[in-house]
Amino acid sequence: MKNLTIDDTLPIEDGLDQEEERDDERDAINTPFDPKQVEITARKFTISALLERLKHDELELNPDFQRRANLWDGKRKSRLIESILLRIPLPSFYFREDENGNFSVVDGLQRLCTIFHFVDYAQLNRATGSKLTPLRLNGLQYLKDIEDNDFEELDRTFKRRINELEIEANVIRASTPKEVMFNVFARLNQGGLPLSPQEIRNAIFPGEWRNEIRGLSESKEFIKATGNRIPTERQQDMEMVLRFIALWALEPRGQREPNQILDKFLNDTVEKSLNTWNLKIWVEARQAFFDSLETAVSIFGRHAFRKSYGTYALKPVNKGVFEAQLIALSQLPKDQVQILVTKKSEVCKKFGIEIQNVDSRLSKALRSGTGHAESSNARIAELSKIFKEVLSV
Repeated sequence: MKNLTIDDTLPIEDGLDQEEERDDERDAINTPFDPKQVEITARKFTISALLERLKHDELELNPDFQRRANLWDGKRKSRLIESILLRIPLPSFYFREDENGNFSVVDGLQRLCTIFHFVDYAQLNRATGSKLTPLRLNGLQYLKDIEDNDFEELDRTFKRRINELEIEANVIRASTPKEVMFNVFARLNQGGLPLSPQEIRNAIFPGEWRNEIRGLSESKEFIKATGNRIPTERQQDMEMVLRFIALWALEPRGQREPNQILDKFLNDTVEKSLNTWNLKIWVEARQAFFDSLETAVSIFGRHAFRKSYGTYALKPVNKGVFEAQLIALSQLPKDQVQILVTKKSEVCKKFGIEIQNVDSRLSKALRSGTGHAESSNARIAELSKIFKEVLSV
């Protein structure tokens, strides 16, 4: 992408367009399923038993949402350890079981990371790729005598109290269908610091697709094209890339089935399509992604993937515009793409007219039910229409 340039001296709004609706988050929870398909068993585990699982890679603390692991500060972690030492019961944990009987954490990630950080920080570092130093207790309310101690400095009584602590765990069995499991995850994560749909997806659907999508989201091409303004801590960047790849994989390209919510579409894609791809297909997909990024920036400049154009104030990156511009461009042969680049002012003018008109089909598709198939199909169709109009002149 040697031609990709963005004027970094211009003011750019951080993050993603907050006006976008996420109807699919509600729909994921409201989607009906057969309750008989849900199999959750209640079990008890000691901390030492869970640590043993961690050592043997049988407990996944971060099923590809490691950016969320270890979010608590030292004081909050210390207060949890103090609660354990005071024999205050912890809330229940939720684990997902895979076909081999291994666990991944659904709910309770921060609490478990805190305990492992204190008891065996080296194992936690190995499991999560972190670089933590030993946790020393600070800001304690009652056990002032052990202030500034690490685990090794505790007496045997306190060490045993932590290692032999039994936690209540609800295990979502592997027999629970993936789409039902996604619904359960969403319901469990409505409070506190909930997982994003992409984090849930990564936890439920393992496979090489996660590495491929992460690689694209961390690529210099994507970061440069989006002005390095896409948040990463909730994996928004990975979902944006996945949305393009999933639409690109469709036949005909970019045309989703009617009445399909976004999470259902993305879940089906990673489970039934991407996990079957070989290296050749991924190479083709990566090239299409990079080529489309370069072309979009060549045409729209600093306004690429935004609901703004020309001399108007720069808007935040909009996921709907992002996927529509890339998919519409990926459908065109190279000679037509080059013509659009030479006529970029005409393209931007037509795009600006459409997004300014609140009654236009494109404007409505960027404003209402943005995650649904009808809106996605309309956005891509309208962008393709703009390109065809410019090409026909």
